[in-house]
Amino acid sequence: MDIKILIIADNYDFKKAGEVLLNFSDMLADYNLKFKEAVCLPDDSSDSIYKVLSYMISGDSSAVLVCGGLKEDLNIIPEMVCNALKREIIKSKDALDLMKLVYESKGKSFKASYEESCYFPKNSFVIPNQNSGLSGFYLTEPIFFAAMPLEPDDAKAMFKNHVLGKMIGKLGVSYFIKKRKYKLFGLKEKEFENHLKHISDKFGDLKYFYEVSYGEIILNIYIKGISTQKLHDGIKTIDEIVLSEFNNFIYGYDDDELETVCSALLKKNKITVAIAESLTGGYISNKLTDTPGASAYFILGEVVYSNFAKINELGVDEDIIEKYGAVSSECAVLMAENIRKKAYSDIGAAVTGFAGPKGETDNYPAGTVFIALSSDNIQEVRKYNFSGTRNEIKIYTSKMVLFWIYRLIQDKQ
Repeated sequence: MDIKILIIADNYDFKKAGEVLLNFSDMLADYNLKFKEAVCLPDDSSDSIYKVLSYMISGDSSAVLVCGGLKEDLNIIPEMVCNALKREIIKSKDALDLMKLVYESKGKSFKASYEESCYFPKNSFVIPNQNSGLSGFYLTEPIFFAAMPLEPDDAKAMFKNHVLGKMIGKLGVSYFIKKRKYKLFGLKEKEFENHLKHISDKFGDLKYFYEVSYGEIILNIYIKGISTQKLHDGIKTIDEIVLSEFNNFIYGYDDDELETVCSALLKKNKITVAIAESLTGGYISNKLTDTPGASAYFILGEVVYSNFAKINELGVDEDIIEKYGAVSSECAVLMAENIRKKAYSDIGAAVTGFAGPKGETDNYPAGTVFIALSSDNIQEVRKYNFSGTRNEIKIYTSKMVLFWIYRLIQDKQ
């Protein structure tokens, strides 16, 4: 397959251009496809853009994908394509109606000049953009050609939802391959491999690989089908088998991230949370508030790094710290319980420990961490011994807390 990609860096934004190219490459790879040639040009080099575009369209390309050159006030690609293919350019009512609808929903004013961005080659099909309203277009003859705006998130959604399937059909791919990612946490690698062997034994030719990072395991399985329906059926079958094998450890699939899945679950179930952090220094709170709408579930986050802060900000009994130490199960439990009461939240979570590089007592080496959760009917604390650099221990600890919260909510459902 000869797939060519042209990226037009609007306003010399080569960072976005690189992100778009990487996204396209990843999505093509999911179906065992790859581009043969890619060119990136600034948007003020019209002559060069037209020459490259004409070469790609008129050559032996199987498909041509273009990103950029489609803007509200400057829409150069449709006219260039029409000139190269000797086609008429016409206004798309569908693209115009969608743009007006999106602008109205976002409270943005629509200017008459924006209609210029809705002119596409005759007999082309609109690629809707539900996010910004700036649509793209695709052609199926004489080759498959698709043009989308440069914005990475918009281009990714448009290509994935409206272009990729059409392109695969046009190219006549004899089989489809999808790389399915399964996100797991809290499982030791040796145990994971034992479970994975059970799955592999059921599928003699199963192709897979996995990655391990900060207690997280990402299992990548390649699923094959002779049609999109067969591929869908294959994904469903593998999903069921993987879920039955790793039920308590799977938190998501493909692009899911632990913090976004945890945040979505809190929001969906209308559960509020408050976090008391010592060694992680606010990292957990930061992750939980990265998601828009975090105020619906995140009530309070406090960094109580010193003993003074634990005592005066959270009300941890000074005698407890004196007797057991700030890095102890007793201190962690009080931190979780007191932050929950202080915030009037449904869940209180707390961490205290030694991030290193050296342990601060003979009893507890670097990497010793106590994590506690508190709710109306649950009070739990666990001790962990993480290894790695100071930063790695902080990340590992934060992910463990997020997974604890995720599992607490899941187990209630």
